[in-house]
Order: sequence, then C-alpha cells, then structure tokens
Amino acid sequence: MSETTLLDIQSDYIFKRVFGIEKNKELLISLINSILKGNPQVTDLEIRNTEISKIFKNNLTIHLDIKAEINPQEFVDIEIQVRNTGEIMERAVQYLAEILTVNCRKLTEEERKAGQKQTYKYPKVIGIWIMGENVTDRKDAVNEACLAFPPTERDEYQIITDKLRIFFVELPKFHPKHVDRKNMLDVWMTFLKNPLSDEIQNVPEVQKALDTLKEISANEEEREIYNLRQQTEFGYISEKNVAVEKAHKAGKAEGEKIGIEKGEKRKAIETAKKMLKKGLKVNDIVDFTGLSIAEIDALK
Repeated sequence: MSETTLLDIQSDYIFKRVFGIEKNKELLISLINSILKGNPQVTDLEIRNTEISKIFKNNLTIHLDIKAEINPQEFVDIEIQVRNTGEIMERAVQYLAEILTVNCRKLTEEERKAGQKQTYKYPKVIGIWIMGENVTDRKDAVNEACLAFPPTERDEYQIITDKLRIFFVELPKFHPKHVDRKNMLDVWMTFLKNPLSDEIQNVPEVQKALDTLKEISANEEEREIYNLRQQTEFGYISEKNVAVEKAHKAGKAEGEKIGIEKGEKRKAIETAKKMLKKGLKVNDIVDFTGLSIAEIDALK
C-alpha cells in the first residue's frame, strides 16, 4: 500500500482506531510511557468509555479520544488535535476537571445521614494532548503543566499537587537529525508525523501499529467514516468562523457561543443521517457524533 492511500494517523478517529482498541493495548501503554518517562510507569491499563454525559446545564456531552484507567485511582486522557483552535488550554483543563469530578468518591445518602464527612482524596488525572500545530511558546516538543506556586524572591517553584497533570506534545517541534530507535518517544513521534518513515521500520511496536493502520485504510466502511469525519470537521470550522465573525460584528459574545453550539449540533445531526443511510451501527454513530442513542433513534 502506498503512502498516499494511508488514512491520516493524526485524525482523532484513526488515532483511536489504532491506539484505542483492546488488541493494541500494549501500543497505547508504550506511547503513554514514552511521554510520561516513568512517572508513573504504566504496566497495564483498562480502556474506558470515552463519553462524559450531561456534565453541562444544556446536557451536552464531552467525547474524549482515548480514556484509560491506569489503576482505580489514576486515569489518563489522550487527545490528538491537528489544529490549534485557540482554546486548547481551556479544553485541556476542563476535560481533566470533568474526569476528576465523575470519578471522585462521593458519599452515599446513608453515609451522610450517619454523619460521615466527605473526603478530598480524589483520583489522579493525566491529560496528554498531541498537537499537529504548536500551542505553547516553549522550546521543547513535550511540556508538562501542573498546579504550582510560581517562584518569588523569597520562595522557589513548588508543585501544589500532582492530581492534575497536562502534557502538551507539539509535533512540529519534533525534528531530530537522527531518530533513536531505542527511544520510544522518538519512535512514536516519528510515526505520528510519518508512519512510513524508513527510520522506524522494523520496530515491532511500529510494525503492529502500521499493520493496523493499513487494515483500517483498506476498509471501505472505515474510509467512509473517516471521510464523513473530515467533512464534518471542515464544515464545523467554517460555520464556527462565520458565527465568530457575526458575534464580533454585533459585539455580543453570547451570539458567538450560541452560533457555535448550533453549528456543531447541526453538523452532528447531518453526519448521523448519512451514517444511518449507510447502515452503520448506532453505537458507532453515538461515539462518532456525540449525539445520544435517543437522538439517533429519532432520526430513524
């Protein structure tokens, strides 16, 4: 298969189909460990449902690219984004906050009546954002952000907690003169930029990932879903830009918010209709569009 026929690994849908499936779990572990550098060292994980439902007042849902449980008290969310949409930092913080909130241990009614007090032993949440465009002005390709006290004249830099950690991986900043095939961060970043790079061939993990990518690329149904995703993404960006421009001219920030939400919902519905016509499974449509099962059933 030639390079031109491979689907884009930087597409969130294709990325998830390669790294977010059970049979490739060891590849996901390898990718995570290459970024975390042993803090923590992941030996096993469970790939979890990526939907966080009804978090907002308007009942919108968050769909994560890949969510995994490292252990009962530690979760990781991996997102891949081709473009810097201007709100990546805000989204990164929001996604982790929502995961933390959903997975915290809350007291039952019986425990509250018995006088038991709520503890604040929340799980740890790690966010990894792999970017096709730069989002920071930092020099390194991989940067970690966490809650910390900045240094002052009297005090040194001090981390407050390791409950929330965000890694920004910026692919454009990764351009080594030579790829060290023993360094899996080098290997995976090269794979994400060019899966067919000669410098990473014959690495077992890469070979398995590439084989999966080739299988997906050769599957007509997978290609159709990918194409629909691309059309929706470009259509959403265009509609978002129009909404932002209208809101700017009117001087109303609320107009921007409403326009974006309506555009996103409309595109999701249009995509769901196309997928239903092609006979795709409802669960796949839910995962792909963010619509609920009830909303998709109504479209039938």
